[in-house]
Amino acid sequence: MQDQPISPKEFGALQADVKNLTQEIALLRKDMAQVNAIINQSKGGIYTLIFVAGLIGSAITLGLKKLLGM
Repeated sequence: MQDQPISPKEFGALQADVKNLTQEIALLRKDMAQVNAIINQSKGGIYTLIFVAGLIGSAITLGLKKLLGM
């Protein structure tokens, strides 16, 4: 640690830097919340797509079994 006191000019600059960084963190948190919401929406879409693909595959399999008499 330094024994010399910090100058008022340097202290003011540090305060401004801290204020700017705090604002940037708030913006990043907001952006991350939006990204998480989009990811969660995508997960729902993927699950729906997998479910529909399973239904179509089952229908095709059932239709072929009935058609071929298996």
